[in-house]
Amino acid sequence: MLRAFGFAIVALIVLGAVWYVAMLPGHITIDFGSYAATASTPIAILLLAILVLILILFAGIIRALLRTPARVAARRNLSRRNNADAASLRALSAMAAGDDRTAANHARIAQRQAPDAPLTLYVAGETARRTGDHATADRHFAALARHKDAGFLGWRGLVNHRTQAGGDAAALAEAEAQTRQAAVAYPNSVWLRDQRVQLAFNQNRYADAARLATDPPARAALAIMASRTAEGERMAIDWAREAVRAAPSLAPAHLALYAAHERAGHLWRAKRALVAGWKAAPHPDLAAAYLSSINLPLDRARAAQKLASANPGHPESEALLARTAKAADLAGEAQRHEARAMAAAGSAWVCAACDTKHADWQANCRKCGTIGSLGWVKPPPDPTTVLLPSPQPAA
Repeated sequence: MLRAFGFAIVALIVLGAVWYVAMLPGHITIDFGSYAATASTPIAILLLAILVLILILFAGIIRALLRTPARVAARRNLSRRNNADAASLRALSAMAAGDDRTAANHARIAQRQAPDAPLTLYVAGETARRTGDHATADRHFAALARHKDAGFLGWRGLVNHRTQAGGDAAALAEAEAQTRQAAVAYPNSVWLRDQRVQLAFNQNRYADAARLATDPPARAALAIMASRTAEGERMAIDWAREAVRAAPSLAPAHLALYAAHERAGHLWRAKRALVAGWKAAPHPDLAAAYLSSINLPLDRARAAQKLASANPGHPESEALLARTAKAADLAGEAQRHEARAMAAAGSAWVCAACDTKHADWQANCRKCGTIGSLGWVKPPPDPTTVLLPSPQPAA
């Protein structure tokens, strides 16, 4: 309703203007040398309006003709960019499927279409890295790092390439410098923080890695290594305490605190660290350290009873009492504790990320490299293939 009313108002105004012009009196004469043209005022105004419209139309045609080459080029570039993006997406799909050869072919198509597009640069760099063409990968990632919006992807590609191409000292140092550039492009990146932790770990800078780590198991593992490699006795104790705070149920953390106190000559505190560790996380290594200075089997059995009293009834306590009683020829006592220690049998250091079993504790998994992933648990059973019986023909 309002739209119709507005249209009526505009129509009335236009009709009024036309009526006003049509009613204007007089004539207008234009002389061209020996020629003269005379028209009434309304006709002259109408002709002038038509002339203006013709001039505007002509100017628009000229402007469109001048812009045609640029528009054609822009349309062609858009088509090439769309083709490059499509090829890049096919390359990403091929990489996800593990088909690096097909991914490289699609990446080359994308480069022919739009060599400077961010997605093209990323795909080309990643496929070059996967196929071992390190120089090409560096060139593409470096070009991507200069991009305003996608620069972080370039720095990430360079860091990954540096850490995976060889891992020597020079490559790791260069990767460390590139992480600082990446932090400028994308501050507070979780991936970047984890990468800096891994780089510091690979360079044996455990204290720096522990300061950066936020995951408690990883921080505990790194603090243990920092305590083991600390130059000063006070620093070794501080890092061991940090490991215990980060992972109270991790036996190697208590062992690190024991070793740090023993190194500083704090023998009573060292023993107390072992007892606290046994109370929180009983482990054979804690018992071995606690009994290391005792030689006689019977004395070792008595000391084992004292340690086991910190966590009575635990399977590891029962296993310790069974071992020391058997060594002291206390057959009945050993047999009684062995029956209660069955739950501790078979425990090992197992990676929580990939289930890889390790003979001894270490800061990272030897298979998947995850820091702080090892725990003292029973390994999962080995998977077995169950063969179903073949169908029998109907009788």
